[in-house]
Amino acid sequence: MSMVAKVFMAAGGAAAGYVIVGLAAALGKLIVGAVLRFRFDEFVFFMIRVGRRGKGLSVGLCDPQPYISCSMLDTKYTKMRNLIYGAFSMAAALFFTETVWFQLYGTKIMPVNALTQAMAVVMAAYTLVLFIRLCINQKKKAGSGAAGIMRREYERCIAALKAGEAPGGMQIQWAPGTGNLSDGTVVKKYLLLCYYHFLDRGEYEGVKKIMDEFEQYVPDKWSHSDLNILCEFVFYHVIIAPNEGKAKYYGKPFLEKLDGREDVNAKRVFAYWLFFVEGDKGAALQIAVEALKMVKSYRLEGCRAMEERLIGALIKKIEQTP
Repeated sequence: MSMVAKVFMAAGGAAAGYVIVGLAAALGKLIVGAVLRFRFDEFVFFMIRVGRRGKGLSVGLCDPQPYISCSMLDTKYTKMRNLIYGAFSMAAALFFTETVWFQLYGTKIMPVNALTQAMAVVMAAYTLVLFIRLCINQKKKAGSGAAGIMRREYERCIAALKAGEAPGGMQIQWAPGTGNLSDGTVVKKYLLLCYYHFLDRGEYEGVKKIMDEFEQYVPDKWSHSDLNILCEFVFYHVIIAPNEGKAKYYGKPFLEKLDGREDVNAKRVFAYWLFFVEGDKGAALQIAVEALKMVKSYRLEGCRAMEERLIGALIKKIEQTP
């Protein structure tokens, strides 16, 4: 066999091994999630996404991802349930990996060639990565400090929101000293949930406290994945604590990130921006109506009533303005 053929076989084996372990880990999560009565959230296979939509499922394309993933939501979050969930996923991946290695080198049922060897090596390497990642994540979540609190509270609260609990009705444990933490991604996710909590309750002093913390984690350059956070900075400085300078400072990257695929909250903020900053009633009303139609399919079910209320208030304001 030529060297070129062996290279192509090895590449195919590596890809097959990567897919097998990814699917095995996802299967493990589905099984243990069903046993523990978790709520299915989404399954992503590179660029194909299967997600929950209301009481049913939706299938479609998403931004290409370099992995296979499955996520289940635990509305009764505990450290032990989370550990079992992660460990069973790891066990499923390990079972498939050991089966391939045993058949390849133990019983020699599988032929030893460039394809099977590459597959076995990639499966072992990927399983090791999953194991290390599981250990690191569980160690971080188990901490009694602010970082551990935030990770646990984020997972518990995001599951509750997706299950339909209103953010204003959630009890969120406050993690002191967030400004001293270096893990900005976790802090921002946690603070966004706290922001929704106070915004839904209409407690604007609480909103101000959260936004003061948030500003310590403002990046030098915003990414598209931060759009849901960036839009709330705009909303805060346009509506809750009007500040023209900061509104335009955050508004510039916000407008640049809009591409027509944004969530309801970003649509809502864009409508407010058009009306209060640009003074364009027609465009604001059009975007607000579009956002209102999207509310029923918003992935954060618990935030739907809040978004509908905020969008409805803007539409009423527009209609009453001469």
